[in-house]
Amino acid sequence: MEKNVTRQTKAILVRLILAGAIGLSGCIALVHIDLTGIWEGELLWSSGPSAGFTSPISINIVHENRDISGTVTLVGPGSEPFVLTISSGRTNARSIRIDAFGTLAIGSSSISVTLSLEGDFDAETMSGTGTQTIDGKTYEFTWEMARISGPPES
Repeated sequence: MEKNVTRQTKAILVRLILAGAIGLSGCIALVHIDLTGIWEGELLWSSGPSAGFTSPISINIVHENRDISGTVTLVGPGSEPFVLTISSGRTNARSIRIDAFGTLAIGSSSISVTLSLEGDFDAETMSGTGTQTIDGKTYEFTWEMARISGPPES
């Protein structure tokens, strides 16, 4: 009888150790990466009149907990930069979602622009897919960015 208790105790102990090791390995994989900083890269248009062309993108990110705020800078007609405000942004594990909006001035008129980015990130790079809606027309692209500054030192 005593031998059975010892085997049962060992079996339980081994299971607890394995469960603990698996749990700790999951915690290590989810170390928080602070995305705060400036990121630069490019969009590769896959639809619309610019399909096949690339254009620059820059994002100034403030990352608190899982929330993202800041600005997105794109290049418009005549190579003039214009800024969109991030209206919502969120991270989850290693994925990111950003929605931004603003207006593009063309001559004396202004056109509404929205941008949506979805993708994955690590400490130095981000990439994914997205859409840009200009005056009600939606265009698709892929994007890649690299961190050029930040996060601020604690």
